[in-house]
Amino acid sequence: MKLKNTILYQVATNRDFKVGDTIHFEENFNGQLKIFDFEFNENGNPLHGLGFQSAKKGIFKDKDLMYKMSNALGNYDLFMREIALEEVRKEKFPTRPSRFKCMYLSETVEETIKNWEIMTKKFPENHYQVVAVKLNGEAFYVKDCVIGRPGVSFNQYKQLAEKYWGQNQKSAEKTKEILFIGDAEIVKIIKDSTATRKLS
Repeated sequence: MKLKNTILYQVATNRDFKVGDTIHFEENFNGQLKIFDFEFNENGNPLHGLGFQSAKKGIFKDKDLMYKMSNALGNYDLFMREIALEEVRKEKFPTRPSRFKCMYLSETVEETIKNWEIMTKKFPENHYQVVAVKLNGEAFYVKDCVIGRPGVSFNQYKQLAEKYWGQNQKSAEKTKEILFIGDAEIVKIIKDSTATRKLS
């Protein structure tokens, strides 16, 4: 979907944006990334999730090791999902913005502030800003098909990716996230976690 002088919103992490800053996002990822195809799922549950649950229940003697293994599985699963999404995008939906080379945005200030509140509580060591951004370029609205982390195989993630990239941009469903490539200009700093920390 083409955007012209459209205002959307972002939680920027460790960027220290100023009003008037401009950024250009361009889809130019051409790397060949392959991954082994095997399941990350046991009886419909992601293995990394099961690992964390087992560690919490004290089933394994070495909880720290179990948490580390679960985290490694989770990171690999996330990487596998993103590679599947990128391969399908390049093969069948090349005009869509790459998730590796885009700006992630939200439609409303309210939604963005909610995300800001979650992030500042979860990772308070980072610097977060809620910014209004004026956009000229191409956007992809993620609505009725969000790929979670089911812990499936690479080929199954590719099947889910086809639904993700092929979804209807005019759907009445609530927008979950927006991927953007093109020219972005910061037009307003709405919230800044550094200023908030100084006040508290």
